[in-house]
Amino acid sequence: MYQRRITPLIQSLLIATMLSSSLIASACSAESSNIPVLSDQSTPNEMYELGLAYYEGDSVPQDYKEAFSLFKRAADQDYAPAKYDLGTMYYEGIAVEKDYKKAFKWFQQAANQGYSKAQFNLGVMYHEGITVEKDDLKTFKWLQRSANQGDADAQHHIGVMYHEGIGVEQDYKKAMQWYTKAADQGLDVAQFNIGDLYEHGYGVPQDYDKAFEWYKKAADQGNQEASNRIGRLVMNGKIDDKDIVIYSTQETGLTLGDIEKMSQ
Repeated sequence: MYQRRITPLIQSLLIATMLSSSLIASACSAESSNIPVLSDQSTPNEMYELGLAYYEGDSVPQDYKEAFSLFKRAADQDYAPAKYDLGTMYYEGIAVEKDYKKAFKWFQQAANQGYSKAQFNLGVMYHEGITVEKDDLKTFKWLQRSANQGDADAQHHIGVMYHEGIGVEQDYKKAMQWYTKAADQGLDVAQFNIGDLYEHGYGVPQDYDKAFEWYKKAADQGNQEASNRIGRLVMNGKIDDKDIVIYSTQETGLTLGDIEKMSQ
């Protein structure tokens, strides 16, 4: 199984207000012979898998309404992944009219069953006050439950809350711990924020070389702000510019030395 990420709502280096609005895609691009034929004895998982096939147009014609119907059948039998995907479709207005209250209801049911992506979404909705009162404590509670299951986005957001003191006492060391969990999974904004902690000496000894190392990891994934920070470190004489490659939206693969020569 793999996850297909729908475009996030909003992104920020500090507290992203996006929902984790991904639908699980069908396993291994199943051949049509592997698409289950439903019967009265079909399991919720079989209904869900067929719904995924219709959602993705994988071996069957793409049909969001049919996908929604199958997800609903599975959700009515208490299948958490289907509840999560119903919440996503209500939130995004896919095959149904947008309805944040219904989205919240389905996310909440899946979250209470321990489904980490739904827990993350509840945390975001409480943070933003989407169809509920803003509540930092509930934001933290749901994000932490998701983070404890290894969700990188949730781990990063918990780090942000400790970094900024949102709903919890500010604690740079705990921020670093959560950022590191997310960064180790390759999340570029977490890598950037670790660089920021090292650059400013928040919770760790100030270390420009380590800041550069983390900024570079994020920059190598296309994080433009990380590239900007590297440039600033060099221009301020904090690190040596030898062999440092700067990536930007305009030009790629140029060392700072190249850029300096071009400006002369």
